[in-house]
Amino acid sequence: MSKNQGSIVSTFLKPTAAFVLGWMPAMAWLVAMPARADVSLQLEVGRHVQAKAGASGVPADRQSTLDVALSDKSIRVASADATTVYDFAARKRWVIDGRTKTRVDYSLYDTVGFRTYELKNRNTLGAAMSAAKLGDSVMAQVDNEHNLSVQDKPSAPLQVKTEGAAEVFYAGPNVMFRRGARLMPASPGEARMFAQLVRYTFGGHPQILSALAQADSIPAQFSLVTYDAGGTTTQTVVVRHVHSNPVPPFDASAFPLRPASGSDHPVDQALDRAAALTPDDMSSARQRSKDELESALREGRGLDAFLGFYEWTLMTGEAPAPLTAEQKQLIQTNDAVRRLTGALSAKSKDALTQAIADLADIGKSTTTKTHMLRIFEANNRAMLGERGAAQQLFVEVLKSHPFIAGAYKDLGDTLFVEYDTPRAWRCWDIGRKMAPGFANFRAIQQFESSLAARHPEFF
Repeated sequence: MSKNQGSIVSTFLKPTAAFVLGWMPAMAWLVAMPARADVSLQLEVGRHVQAKAGASGVPADRQSTLDVALSDKSIRVASADATTVYDFAARKRWVIDGRTKTRVDYSLYDTVGFRTYELKNRNTLGAAMSAAKLGDSVMAQVDNEHNLSVQDKPSAPLQVKTEGAAEVFYAGPNVMFRRGARLMPASPGEARMFAQLVRYTFGGHPQILSALAQADSIPAQFSLVTYDAGGTTTQTVVVRHVHSNPVPPFDASAFPLRPASGSDHPVDQALDRAAALTPDDMSSARQRSKDELESALREGRGLDAFLGFYEWTLMTGEAPAPLTAEQKQLIQTNDAVRRLTGALSAKSKDALTQAIADLADIGKSTTTKTHMLRIFEANNRAMLGERGAAQQLFVEVLKSHPFIAGAYKDLGDTLFVEYDTPRAWRCWDIGRKMAPGFANFRAIQQFESSLAARHPEFF
């Protein structure tokens, strides 16, 4: 038998259950070896939005200060509210809350993952607006590339002009970037990491970032101008207090993980609980699942046994021990199991809707594994486009059964299609930590490899 609940995101993001039937002022930094800190500096950042005529809710001008440390493999950015550490060797991002001093672990892939897909989305919208004669300048490709620091295909290069002592980058008549005359000498590594700082913190067209990375200096002042449907945003950055000094390695364990009570978002709460699980917690949960499966087989509870097989594989990424002929007979002749296999094969809208109703009815026949049926329902609702309902179901299951790696895969898929890539990658990383060999996560690894190959500048 097989279960094919279709693709939630695309051909490389499929529900886990389908596989089963087929079988983050100065802080310290984390690196395996002490990292050579090149430079620390302070940025004074001003932000001004010039809204288009008739626009409402225009953001007020804003000033902020960022304390930055650049090393050859990492960047630390500290604001009044939080400190973010980008580790390019580990391809991780740690965010430490300034008040609670607790941390959340993220993946660097979530940034390039979001920007590449948002670029496609914006380019599609821009083409549609142009076709509707709303103006070619609305969501123009060059603006999308500039806002997101991503370029998937060649476009007209920016024009670079010298105006007085400043260097200015133009796209047509629009100023995109202005680099002031005063430049501070920098090594190639320092220049490259300064460009990474700009990429992750402010954005900027790939051509601009490439020029910054290849320079032998850091500008004492620059401005970045972006254009979108709401108007023009100018970010002016003044670089102050530049020092070459060693920075001690970052120790993530010095900052405890954020507790589930530290967020009001239900998905964050589920992920924070999961991030705190220990290997002993996982081992105990697996033993419990195995014991419950053996008990169901011994007591002749065919549906619970069938769902127990599912649970084991979703937890471990492994196939359970083979069944005896008698055990196979127990499951194959169970009427609820036959109905369940039919519900799991639903593909059309009508069939998926009926399957959800059937799953609720089948749940009356299980004594210990109702949560498994809710995972199936969540996947069906996701395929029906009911992603909010699907996410709620996944969160409910993971609150009481936080050890099911496959559920984190599926929850991550539903978040990804909503462009919530930070939470999606948290889901996928947690699931992979629980079940490193789970074959259904290979698609995520392949996706990451393709992102790194297509956009190595992010790493």
